[in-house]
Amino acid sequence: MNKTFLIVFHGQLNNNGKIIDVSDDPCFENPPSWGICRPNIRRAVKRGDTLIFIAKVDNDYFLKGWFQVGDKLDYISALNNYPARQNVIISTKPSKHIAKWRYRNLKKSYINSNGHSNPNFLIDINTANGMFYQSQTDNHEIDNWKCRRIFHCQGKQFERCITCNKCLKNGTSLLSNEYMNYIVADLNHWEDLDNLRIKLDEIIKATNFPTLIMTPKHQHNVLRFDKYKQKFFEYIDERKRYAKNTAL
Repeated sequence: MNKTFLIVFHGQLNNNGKIIDVSDDPCFENPPSWGICRPNIRRAVKRGDTLIFIAKVDNDYFLKGWFQVGDKLDYISALNNYPARQNVIISTKPSKHIAKWRYRNLKKSYINSNGHSNPNFLIDINTANGMFYQSQTDNHEIDNWKCRRIFHCQGKQFERCITCNKCLKNGTSLLSNEYMNYIVADLNHWEDLDNLRIKLDEIIKATNFPTLIMTPKHQHNVLRFDKYKQKFFEYIDERKRYAKNTAL
């Protein structure tokens, strides 16, 4: 049975008034794709699942769009198929990023073991398919893009790599099924609904969705939306008809 997920991302308005993510993820070009955020969810979703994206813009929430998962690609295929997309976070060329850390405890652990040397094993991906680097357009910290986004490693795995001062996944094939987590939409089942500017409150009212979008700790967890999918699409059709009639 296919599942439906409600996903919040931090959005902003570009110069044309369109809602985008700062890293263009989700990317709503044709076809839409999703390749950076929520690595645990991208790993779990399957072909045929429906993803509904809500943008938090300042203090408001707006519907950006939706798509059905059409394919899950490895990052090498994503790079070959969508080389210009910002949400493809690997490159065949070394980047000029300044080495910045996200997790202070990991940085401290690395320095205690290896001093202030350059952590090369965080700057490249030495795979069975060749050498890859962080994309120049990706702004994730060195301990966040490769370990978390590509390999889904957790802290304990990272500590083992620190002890060896090398990535213990060197030589891994990025073509392995467990790393096929770049999500691409079904060509016939997706919509960018930015122009309708539908607020989340309107969706909640139309679907009777009872769950709070934000946790008490101000986090936005991905929420299951299976029971409300039909009412959601009924409401979207209603809003599209209204917009069409208003434009006449």
